[in-house]
Amino acid sequence: MTATTQTDGIRTGRRLRPWVRALLAVLGLVVVGLLALGILGYRHPLAAVEVLGRIALRSAGLERATLAGPRGPLVYWRGGTGSLVVLLHGANDQSGAWAGVVRPLMARHRLLLLDLPGHGQSAPQDGPLGVGDLFAGVEALLEAEGKGEQATLVGNSMGGWLAMLYAHRHSDRAAGVVLVNGAALRGDGTEAPVNLLPKSRDQARAAMFAVTSPSSPLTPDFVLDDLVRRAPGSPLARLLASPVEEWLLDGKLGEIRAPVTLLFGEDDKVLPPAYARRVASELPSARVEMIPRCGHIPQRECADRLLPLLQRALDGPRAGGVR
Repeated sequence: MTATTQTDGIRTGRRLRPWVRALLAVLGLVVVGLLALGILGYRHPLAAVEVLGRIALRSAGLERATLAGPRGPLVYWRGGTGSLVVLLHGANDQSGAWAGVVRPLMARHRLLLLDLPGHGQSAPQDGPLGVGDLFAGVEALLEAEGKGEQATLVGNSMGGWLAMLYAHRHSDRAAGVVLVNGAALRGDGTEAPVNLLPKSRDQARAAMFAVTSPSSPLTPDFVLDDLVRRAPGSPLARLLASPVEEWLLDGKLGEIRAPVTLLFGEDDKVLPPAYARRVASELPSARVEMIPRCGHIPQRECADRLLPLLQRALDGPRAGGVR
């Protein structure tokens, strides 16, 4: 090797050295981040799921935004083009629950995903929480982002209840409703009795059995333990401590003019297929489709099977009928 070649090599090394340092720094941050997430995932798996959900929403191209809510700042996600669709999660959940379906939907729809008040990163993080607070958050979101456009509201569980409430109280603003194992009426006794605020690992296991399909993997014990730890201060616990009578829709479903599609996991024991058909029978225009091998939260448990049904509900005609 000549002296000139050695000199060139040294110069090249000096030019590359800052890039190498930067690359090593980035790799170091990635490794540290993965280790931290792994530790968080074992010690606090439900919090880790929330973090991963937010990462997935951002990677899908959604933008995080905030607005002033009736009881403090509300966090929501927006993105996509086309007709307006609002995705509402259930109690004790957050917007990241929809991460498995948002990317394909964004091609044809402008999506809004709200961390319901008291859930995820939305205020209030403690203190009393009622259905009225959640509903006011939905109203605030559509007032801020609706731009006078009609919206289709897609709601899972408690989010379905809020979607139906919005269609009932703002009939001029609701283009349609999609209930994804969503509540709308009181139970009639056909639902499985289950404690959704477990105080022991066995109770948590029974709760997971009620909301998931037998074909799904069993929930690990460390996740069950986290469910028990979080239950006393959870949004659901706060909601159950508040009155709900004025927000019930029993006897009022016939007043909803928007077409409603019910997409239900057929293995849900909290809101079983009989419940879905009872809700549909009281609506002027409704269609029911069952999702095989799926439980109470299809967007998490079987997003691949929910997605084509959801796309058809949002894009296609909504003729009445039960399947």
